[in-house]
Amino acid sequence: MSGFDRLLLVGCGNMAGAMLQGWLASGLEPHRLTVADPASRDLPAGVVKLDAVPSQGEFDAILLGVKPQLLGEIVPQVEALAGPHTAVISVLAGVELGVLEERFPRAKGWVRVMPNLAVALGKSPLAVAEQGLDDAGRDAAFALLVPLGAPEWIDEVHFDLIT
Repeated sequence: MSGFDRLLLVGCGNMAGAMLQGWLASGLEPHRLTVADPASRDLPAGVVKLDAVPSQGEFDAILLGVKPQLLGEIVPQVEALAGPHTAVISVLAGVELGVLEERFPRAKGWVRVMPNLAVALGKSPLAVAEQGLDDAGRDAAFALLVPLGAPEWIDEVHFDLIT
C-alpha cells in the first residue's frame, strides 16, 4: 500500500470494521492503522485504538466510517488532521465529494467509496470517485482499495445507480 502508509479510521462500525478486517487479512501491517472510535470492540494486536479523534497527528488518509448523520459532529474534530498531505476517504452514504471538499477544504483530495461487507474477505465490488487527487494520489487510493475487492473508478453522478 504505497502512498497511504498511515491511515486513521474515524468510526469502526460494520463497514469500516469490515474494511479493517480486509486490510489486515491482506497483510497490511497493523501499526499503520489507527482507529478512533469510543465504541470499538477489541481490535487486533498492533492496531492503535483511540476512544476519540486525536487532536494532532500525521496521517496520509483519513477514512470517515461513521453514520452520515454524524458528519457535522466529527468535522470539527477531524478537520485539523486533514491537511494538504492527507486524503479524506468517505464511505458515508449520500455524502458527495463537494460536501467533503467543503467540510475538509485543506485536504489533499477527497475519495468517495461505496463498498459492501464482502470487503472483509477481499471480495467486494467498490465504486470509487475522487476529486482533487493527482495521479500519485489516485494510484495510492486504488492501491489501498485493491485488497478489499474490485475497485472501479466511476463518475460520481453514477453513485445512485450503484446503490
